[in-house]
Amino acid sequence: MNYIKIDKTIKKALYLQIRDSIEDAINEGVLSDNDRLPTESELCEVFNISDIVVKNAYKLLVKQGLVSRVQGSGTFVSTRRMFKFPLKGFEKIGDFASYTYASKSKRVILFDIANDSDWIKNTLNLKHDERYYVAKYVVLIDHAEVLYQTMYLPESLFPQLSIGIFEESNLSTLLTERYPFQMKHVKNGFSPVNLSSSEAQLLNTQKHSAAHRVRTTIYGDKHQVIAYMETLFLGQYTQFEVIVG
Repeated sequence: MNYIKIDKTIKKALYLQIRDSIEDAINEGVLSDNDRLPTESELCEVFNISDIVVKNAYKLLVKQGLVSRVQGSGTFVSTRRMFKFPLKGFEKIGDFASYTYASKSKRVILFDIANDSDWIKNTLNLKHDERYYVAKYVVLIDHAEVLYQTMYLPESLFPQLSIGIFEESNLSTLLTERYPFQMKHVKNGFSPVNLSSSEAQLLNTQKHSAAHRVRTTIYGDKHQVIAYMETLFLGQYTQFEVIVG
């Protein structure tokens, strides 16, 4: 908390001095998104002030959108911007070329061939001995972790797929250019969830943070399932827009 400075010899309100110190620390890069701020009791002990002073300072920072308060966890810097995604054409959540944001990238953390989930095999309409690719990756927009996706692809439909091909291809390119498929039908299911500890770490947020889970099944022109993916959107930083027409 050495970025906070209080001068009790001047007339400026103490809560404003705390607010300004934290705001300056955020603007100067001393504090980053998701950094935890001192508790009220810690500030009261160090600066010999009342808890109402700290409450008023933090209340102003929350109102400015610079911090968020998580019950039972504390007060955290919250400087990520809000990202909006259209519900129309939702198959494009894996198509980075469709985003209007300036900086877009994906960070692949796992690429594997598996056969151990009967549920995934049933979803992909695979036989008992057939295998599928698993790819897990984090999508960053403007250098912020926005969503975490896990994609499942039938091995028989995507021969010689490698992590290199996957990393350099967006969803549309992978399905319709790298391989001869057409996305004819997409089925989505939405549900609210709380992030596990590992999911929160991957998305650089607090454990148990609220999120949107979207389960997407993509069908090809022969009505076969060509891909299935699960997407976690940070609830605090994403909005979905209904586009009419």
